[in-house]
Amino acid sequence: MTDLSSYIAGKQVLFNAVNNTEERVTLDNIRATFTRGYVRFNELMNTAKGKTVSIVGSGPSLKRTYKQIIGDVIACNSAHDFLIGKGIIPKYAMFWDANPIIAKFAQKPHSSVIYLVASRCHPDVFKALSGYRVVVFHALAGENIEQYLIAANRMEPMIGGGCAGVTRGTHLAGAMGYKEMHLFGVDSSYSEGETHVESSITEQKQMRLRVCGKWFTTAPWMALQVADFKELGPHLQKDGVKFVVHGTGMFQYAASFMDGIETPDVKVNFLECLKRKVHGLIVLYLGLRGDPKYAEMLA
Repeated sequence: MTDLSSYIAGKQVLFNAVNNTEERVTLDNIRATFTRGYVRFNELMNTAKGKTVSIVGSGPSLKRTYKQIIGDVIACNSAHDFLIGKGIIPKYAMFWDANPIIAKFAQKPHSSVIYLVASRCHPDVFKALSGYRVVVFHALAGENIEQYLIAANRMEPMIGGGCAGVTRGTHLAGAMGYKEMHLFGVDSSYSEGETHVESSITEQKQMRLRVCGKWFTTAPWMALQVADFKELGPHLQKDGVKFVVHGTGMFQYAASFMDGIETPDVKVNFLECLKRKVHGLIVLYLGLRGDPKYAEMLA
C-alpha cells in the first residue's frame, strides 16, 4: 500500500503529529486522576476472550452502517450520543483525549454504559460521569505515565493505539480479549462535505490526498489515523484478531489493500486487483529509477 504521508499533488509531505493539549495540562490531568482514585482497567482484561465487538467512531458513514453493528459495542466520543439516539446502547464508551473539550461528549451518560476513560482525560470528563460506572485505563502517549505508576506502586497496563479514538479502541478491545473487531464510522475523509455523523465541535482543516490512484478530501489527523492503522492493524492480526471495516471512506479504501482485512462496502474484484497491481508496479519502477514521473503518478 502506498505510504499515505508521502505525496500530495506531486509534492512530498511529511505529517508530524502535534498534541492538541499542552503537556502541562495533560500532566495536571494525570495527577488529578491519581489523586482522585479510580477503578482499574485491570478488572476488564481478558474478560471477552474470543468475542465479537463493534468499535464505533463518528464518521459520516455511520448514518448508513449503524444497523449492521454486531456484538458488544465500544462507542468512541460523539458516537455515544448518536447510537443511543438510534436505540443502540453501547456496552462501553471510550474517551482518551486530554483536551477539556472532550467533556462535551460526556454530557448525556447512560446508566447501562461502562465508561472507559483514560487517566489523561480532563477532570471535567470525570465530573460529567460522576455517579456512573467509570473504568480508567492509561494511554501510552507522549507523557511518561510509567513514572506515576511506579510512584504509586501500581501494576497497570499502558494501552497504545495511535492518534485516534477508534485505533485506541482496537487496542483496548484486544486487551479485553476480543478477537473479531468490526469498525464503523472510521472514514478518515469527508462525505458530502461532512467529517462527522453529527457536526464537528472543532474546525477541521481540509486537504486533498490521493491514495493508490483515488482522491479523497480529508484532514491531517484523519490521514494519520489511516497511517496508524496501517502500522498497528497487522500487530493485532498476528494475535489472532479479525478485522471487518464498514463504510466507503479513505480508511476503508486503504484497508482494502491490507492482507486479511474485510471491507464489505469496498468491493475488490479481479479487474480492480489487476489495476492495483499494475499501478503499483509502475510506481515502483519509476521510483527506483528516480524518474520525475513517479511524483506525477501519485499526484
